[in-house]
Amino acid sequence: MTMTIIISEPDTKRLFDRSIAGYRSANTDLDVAIDAENWGAIHQAQSNRELHANTIALIINMYTDKPTEYGAQS
Repeated sequence: MTMTIIISEPDTKRLFDRSIAGYRSANTDLDVAIDAENWGAIHQAQSNRELHANTIALIINMYTDKPTEYGAQS
């Protein structure tokens, strides 16, 4: 599924880009932590991923014209 949004504010665009990169990095960190069975690192990676996911969701909700239905398929 592809979604296109236009983010007009440069600071918001930078934050969005950093959050996408941070989310991906947190997923990689989580995989490494799980393989190492490092519970502290697992917790930290999950917290980082959640922070980035919430930021992404907030920005997308700010810039979409109409709400999408939960679970909608295209």
